[in-house]
Amino acid sequence: MKRIAAQDAHAGLAMGGHDDRARADFAFALRNRVTSAWMPGTRTVFDHRAADAFAARHGRRPQSPAEIREAMDSDPWYRFYLSARRASQETIWAAVIPPAERLGRVAMPEGAKGSLRLDPRVRPPAYVGAIDIHCMPGGYLADRGDGDTGAGAVYDRGVYLYMSGLMGGLNDAVGQLAVRFLKARLPDFAPARILDMGCGVGHATLPWAEGYPEAEVTGIDVGAALLRHAHVRAESLGVAVQFVQADAEATGFPDRHFDLVTSSIMLHETSSRGLPAILAESRRLLAPGGVMLHVDQPRFDDDDPWATFLQENETHYNNEPFWRRYRSLDLEAEARAAGFGRVELATLSADVVRQSQNNAADDPKARARGFLALLAFADA
Repeated sequence: MKRIAAQDAHAGLAMGGHDDRARADFAFALRNRVTSAWMPGTRTVFDHRAADAFAARHGRRPQSPAEIREAMDSDPWYRFYLSARRASQETIWAAVIPPAERLGRVAMPEGAKGSLRLDPRVRPPAYVGAIDIHCMPGGYLADRGDGDTGAGAVYDRGVYLYMSGLMGGLNDAVGQLAVRFLKARLPDFAPARILDMGCGVGHATLPWAEGYPEAEVTGIDVGAALLRHAHVRAESLGVAVQFVQADAEATGFPDRHFDLVTSSIMLHETSSRGLPAILAESRRLLAPGGVMLHVDQPRFDDDDPWATFLQENETHYNNEPFWRRYRSLDLEAEARAAGFGRVELATLSADVVRQSQNNAADDPKARARGFLALLAFADA
């Protein structure tokens, strides 16, 4: 069995011992088997069996994503595929949780370049804690108190396995892509203060600190254990970031405090009420001449109902309930309603997802041509 490439080491990374790594290798291999070898079979099943069965019942072939799902859900091979896909996701968590738990409580760095400020008064939005996104046990808010980095350690390792290492050894490829995009789009832009919303464990936060070394970079999230892990990770990698426990809908920072407000792969995990509030808060926080850049999942062509059907599997079977609604939003209109005058949508090249022998070419995420960038400007 091909071993997964090693994730870049840093303090707090829960790699575990030999048996833990073997379980991680198995989880990696199973997921890739499901997405690269079995997923293509879903189209074969649809074209040669499920669509015909639907036509026999309705007098025509399925046309919409909902009708395709109706046709496929009754097919035994597709039901096997869904079970295997869900099992592969759960196997990832089963592989990474034991070493994360054995890691225990981690001492916060002394003499740190950056900082960590937790606030137990922060009340996370209901949509963050109501479900375990990606079926991650305990979700983003799991917290066993002082020094606990468990949720961060589980997420950090789990994302690497879920993405087959395609986001780089530090899981930071999307952040690196966003920095390159903004530098190319606004070569003279020199933000003094940068805010990364929904920063998680800092995968996309550190690239901003490295890309704009003169800036003061702050990452916020509602998950305390995520932020503890983020702080330990950043200090281990020698990058100065201020991590603060705060809600992106109401951060508590002063008006016009930041020159750049950004996020990475956050908007599709927020509710239809939360997303407009986050955009409005982004506008409030921006200084005159400031920039908002939210990078997230691409839109799929709704003229291709099959692609939409595949994309919506994450909503139906992997605890991504807000993704479907996100896909239908007019993000430009939402940004203008939040108070932005100049708004742009851009596609960020998907070459950030580096090709490898393990690239699941038929996975909707891997096939996406790029990430969607919502770029908006505060009036000077």
